[in-house]
Amino acid sequence: MRRDEGQPPQHGKPASPSAPITPAQSSLPFPRPQPGRQPSLRRLDLQLEEITRQCSDIQKQLFMEDREATPQEQHLLKTRAALIAWRKEVRDSQLEALLVALAPMEDICAPRTTSSGLAMVQMDAMQHNRREVLKARRKSVDRAALARNYARAQRRLESLKQGDAPKDQIRRLQRMMQGYQNMLALEQIVRSTDDQLERLGAPRLMSGIPTTAEQRRQSFEKERDAHQEAIDNGYY
Repeated sequence: MRRDEGQPPQHGKPASPSAPITPAQSSLPFPRPQPGRQPSLRRLDLQLEEITRQCSDIQKQLFMEDREATPQEQHLLKTRAALIAWRKEVRDSQLEALLVALAPMEDICAPRTTSSGLAMVQMDAMQHNRREVLKARRKSVDRAALARNYARAQRRLESLKQGDAPKDQIRRLQRMMQGYQNMLALEQIVRSTDDQLERLGAPRLMSGIPTTAEQRRQSFEKERDAHQEAIDNGYY
């Protein structure tokens, strides 16, 4: 007797549905950080890219098979939605922190240079640079913290752009970053100008200007006391 005798014909048998997609262990569930710590946007982007690919496969399979999602598939779809919300939360938090930290730099203008031989034009450029340096110094910011936050903004700017952060806030952050660069350039130009003036025997631009935090505090108190004295004497 042949092995295939007695078996029903196979013609016309419908194809069995494909197995439901099982979520990859690497992306479900996604790990939450410890309190007070946030993951990098780049790491979240990689997780979101992986889970989005799996969800796309699930949705195609559900459409082709005209069926409802299994509990595992539903869980993966919900996990993607939660990951998107979490990424937005991290993005907004990081952007807000940078905007606060770099805010003092937003109005620092670029230095002026001139090739003019006219003394008046040269003096205008020097006085502009001096005013901007003084403006930055009066803000009394922590320079080390400012440098760290500027470096942090450099690292995160592209991820913030790709993460659909509000364009007006991105432009504001870029203005602050440019202001920080302006401050460094201004200080370099003013130092160079002062060195040239000193060699010529002329007064330095920053001569007598308080540079340390204690000197700035004393200068502020002196100006405040003088202003109050003028008020007391009826000059205002």
